[in-house]
Amino acid sequence: TLFGSLDLTGFWFTSTQNFSLYEDDAQYFSGGSVDFEFGKSLYIGWSWNRMRDDALISSRDRTELFRLRHRGLNLAYAPSSNRVIHPRFGVYAGGGRLEITGDAEDRVFGISPSLGAEINVTSWFRLGLEGGYRFITDVDAIGFDSQDFSTPYAQLQLRFGFSWDY
Repeated sequence: TLFGSLDLTGFWFTSTQNFSLYEDDAQYFSGGSVDFEFGKSLYIGWSWNRMRDDALISSRDRTELFRLRHRGLNLAYAPSSNRVIHPRFGVYAGGGRLEITGDAEDRVFGISPSLGAEINVTSWFRLGLEGGYRFITDVDAIGFDSQDFSTPYAQLQLRFGFSWDY
């Protein structure tokens, strides 16, 4: 079978601190995820994050404050996850809300691929450092487009849970 060897092998909760640059201004996002671990290296779950403060964004004809929230399906692959330090590849995609001062809320779609490393600090705690790019699409705000809100990011992840059958 296609997924015959992918047994459920763990469960994890992750707290995420994420920093993105918008027009030379670093913005802080906080969020997390809840993931099921399969076969010791595949993670499937639900993620969310949101900007903590409003950010300034400029377009050709206007400057506004905005705030972004994003949530969706989380997929990650961590080969050799039994080693103390190992790589981690991830992507999460789903809907979100873009709030721009003076405009109504706009529903958007985002996809955020990432690449990083993870350290197994204890059997129930992992520390991860990742970098990626947040692609935001479906922006309908007058004077702005999707590229205005898409940006690279760096994030720190504190992962708590357990993996059995080690």
